[in-house]
Amino acid sequence: MNTALASLLVLLFVATPIAARGEFPVGGGKITTFSYSAQREFLPAKEAFRASAWRDDERLYVGFIIAEDYYLHRYQFALDSRDPGVSFGELALPPGESMVHASLGEIYVFHDQVVVSASIEASDAVAGPLAITVTFQGCSDRGLCYPPDQVELDSLHGSPPAAFDSPPRDTGNSEKGAP
Repeated sequence: MNTALASLLVLLFVATPIAARGEFPVGGGKITTFSYSAQREFLPAKEAFRASAWRDDERLYVGFIIAEDYYLHRYQFALDSRDPGVSFGELALPPGESMVHASLGEIYVFHDQVVVSASIEASDAVAGPLAITVTFQGCSDRGLCYPPDQVELDSLHGSPPAAFDSPPRDTGNSEKGAP
């Protein structure tokens, strides 16, 4: 019995690194959302949802360029300052597009691009870029939903990046998380 157990352990130690590198099919050759092959079909979250930040004297803006066949959940945005003495007011979100999600029911999402904003609340005038952390969550139209993710950005004072030159359709004044 000890020989069988030792052989099994050796096989486990040899097979695990090979499976992690994707050198043999996982799940009997079937592609699942968790297999190595399927993981390559989906963009990493920070490529599927590219964020930029900018500000003026009173407001901070965060824009996302959303890859084709991906979307962001409206109710999953959060904004935090990494600069002492600076916080943000209520997050203003556009209404989003209604969709029926297989497991969540009716939700509101953003395709293509979205700009959210919040008022800057600081004890003193803010000079230079603001360091922020943005929390978001998105999915692929092909069924993969990413866990909530965060990106750290520096918001520069001035005009929006070229991708966001035209004013957003509606930055809304609705409550954070409301559909």
